[in-house]
Amino acid sequence: FNWAGTRKFGTALAQKVFRHVKARGRGKTYFDSADPTPNKAKTRDLMGKVLQANLVDILSLNENEATFYASILNQKTESLKRKLDFERLALESAKVLAEHLNARIDLHTTSFSATFIRDKWTVVPAFKVPVLRATGAGDAWNAGNIVGDAYGLPDAVRLTLANAVAAYYISSPRAEHPTPGQLVKFCDKLKGRWKTKTDKS
Repeated sequence: FNWAGTRKFGTALAQKVFRHVKARGRGKTYFDSADPTPNKAKTRDLMGKVLQANLVDILSLNENEATFYASILNQKTESLKRKLDFERLALESAKVLAEHLNARIDLHTTSFSATFIRDKWTVVPAFKVPVLRATGAGDAWNAGNIVGDAYGLPDAVRLTLANAVAAYYISSPRAEHPTPGQLVKFCDKLKGRWKTKTDKS
């Protein structure tokens, strides 16, 4: 849900729902807060009561959100803004989050996506397609990522699936989301256009 747009009870709602899932012992909790800056005053409360409370299994963010939340946990993130390009800053911010939170960190950007679990990370470049829209790309990416996770796909394959779903959507003249069959045909056309990088150090 749009935590940032839920001005009064967003944190309480997330806390209540995620605690229920954990108490029942079934399912995974997946959280994408949307841009937190409209509700900036309450982000530390969210960090303490939800993100640092072991209630989130998977935290999905774009580059701006990763940098924002990382700066709450590590003040050095602010200084990195003057030293690193935006892509590298996003990666370093996601690493900070992975070091401080128990959640798996899933980062989606305009040029790549990545997943971080403690000191292990995998990066997959985005598909190069005509960009007809940007709004909704993150939601499309999350849908593909959730499906990949539900099927237990390896990290690189899951990220590639999520990238493909987002690429289909942003390049669709009618802003359509793909059916499984449409996605297979789309990927066949793009075959060989991606590589992965895994770093365990």
